[in-house]
Amino acid sequence: MPHFSVRTAKSPASPKCVVACAICLLGCVAPGAAPAQVIESLVSKALQSHPSAVGQRALVASAEANLESANWQFFPTPSATVESASTSGSDPSYRGNPQVATFRLQQPLWTGGRLTAGIDKAKAGVSLNQASYQEVRQQLALKVLQAYSEWLSAHLKTQANEVSQATHLRLLEQVQRRIAEGVSAQSDLVLAQSRLDAITADVIASSAQRDIAISRLGQLVGQPVQAKALEAAIARPRALLQAPQTLIDQALAISPTVQKAKHQAQVQLAVVSERSADLQPEFYARLEHQYGNFSYSSAMPETRVFVGMTSRLGAGLSSASNVQAARTQYAAALAEIDVQSRLVTDQVTADQALAASADSRMASVQASLVSAKELSESYDRQFLAGRKSWLDVMNSARELAQTETLLADLVSTQVIVTWRLALTAGGIEAVTQITP
Repeated sequence: MPHFSVRTAKSPASPKCVVACAICLLGCVAPGAAPAQVIESLVSKALQSHPSAVGQRALVASAEANLESANWQFFPTPSATVESASTSGSDPSYRGNPQVATFRLQQPLWTGGRLTAGIDKAKAGVSLNQASYQEVRQQLALKVLQAYSEWLSAHLKTQANEVSQATHLRLLEQVQRRIAEGVSAQSDLVLAQSRLDAITADVIASSAQRDIAISRLGQLVGQPVQAKALEAAIARPRALLQAPQTLIDQALAISPTVQKAKHQAQVQLAVVSERSADLQPEFYARLEHQYGNFSYSSAMPETRVFVGMTSRLGAGLSSASNVQAARTQYAAALAEIDVQSRLVTDQVTADQALAASADSRMASVQASLVSAKELSESYDRQFLAGRKSWLDVMNSARELAQTETLLADLVSTQVIVTWRLALTAGGIEAVTQITP
């Protein structure tokens, strides 16, 4: 399990020990190393059990049922009518049977493209819901990555703060002994105690952040997450082997948000065709079979065939206005594709820059950590020799703790950014395939 330095309250670590621990930390998070299985497992569990994914799968099934219904619109429509008439005896129009039953079968012959547009819209609806399902899955995976990154940052900060807490406790005990011997002022004790209280507060805060992140992970995966299991398999950054433009192209090609916008445009295009078909007449054929007749009694069953035409113009010029509205919505849907494409490009570009920055800063921060440790130990010795003040010693200890905290943030940034890029450019499979 990675940690920043090895120090005890009674035996400060040597610079060589700190260098060794730093190299161990870098080895655990070095890009290109085989990634741990912890993230893959967490993401897979979230995708299987989270209610948002389950609900979206149901919407996909609903869209497929709508497509099946659209295909059935090309078939004849059966209907039945049974009427009973109660009239006065002198009514000349109803002197036949008191009850008449009519069975009809109506087949559309030509609808101006309305039925075909309905199928196109239903197909686009299926694709739209499937893209929405993939978008929900991607968002769930991103939430898991974010929560894991928050846990990792809090976990490493807690380790660093606990080590710093032990150092400040050692310094407090040291100044207490010096005050008892009459060689240090009471103000030195006040400074040491205040710094110890501050680092203790940092330990409590980072521990709380770690617990919150674990709780959030548990909510996402649908079951409690054990801290020991996370600590036993710290995830490592992913290797970024593709060129920057290649990552952008891959992200745009598979982005469920972009695909969703494209399918929404297809739905709107089908709506334009549907609305345009309303301006056209529809032709149909109808077969009727009638039992009974209101006009005269003892009528034999009659069979009739009709060929007719109907219109769907609507009130006034509303149909033409509906077509114009649909075309405007289609134009808006096309613009949304460009919007989502730019957002994906911006996100990938920003993550690439952040990953490159983290890689560049890692060596500098690591060197700074070693220097801060050496400086802190040097100030300890110089203070005992009377060449440094107690304030210098406390400041060097605080600077060491700050550098360790900065390294914790850098490590978690590397993990979240590289895994997010893998998810964005490689799809869900990139973060759910668990290798042996």
